[in-house]
Amino acid sequence: MFGESKIVKKMKEEPLVPLGVGATVCALLYAAWGLHYKNIQQAQRGMRGRVIMQGLTVCALVGYGVFRNKDAGQDAQSNMRPINWDKLEREAQEAEAMDSLAKGKQVSPAMEKLIAQAKKEREEKAKSIIAKSIFVQEAPESKK
Repeated sequence: MFGESKIVKKMKEEPLVPLGVGATVCALLYAAWGLHYKNIQQAQRGMRGRVIMQGLTVCALVGYGVFRNKDAGQDAQSNMRPINWDKLEREAQEAEAMDSLAKGKQVSPAMEKLIAQAKKEREEKAKSIIAKSIFVQEAPESKK
């Protein structure tokens, strides 16, 4: 039975929550007992106890959620790669310069130098990738 195993697993992971739910139900029954027998003080104590137990149960739920998210956040940050802001800014400037060239606008000499440098870097990167890659040619299958 899948449902029971999931409930048992959650109870083991978060033991304070079922304990809080049980305490809340007990306080509610205590208050109901007092109302039934017209004992106003008992009913009032039971209702106050229910509110306190309910609040503690909600605090336990929030605490477990914060604790679980804190661990998940650390794992997610360790898997993130660093951002190269200089490269991003250089690429943005290059894109602006290329756009202005395409529109026929005048480009400053510094931008022309940046474009030339970027083209050179791309060509060098492409050459290094080609040099590193190994091309394996498959032998033609022999006909039988």
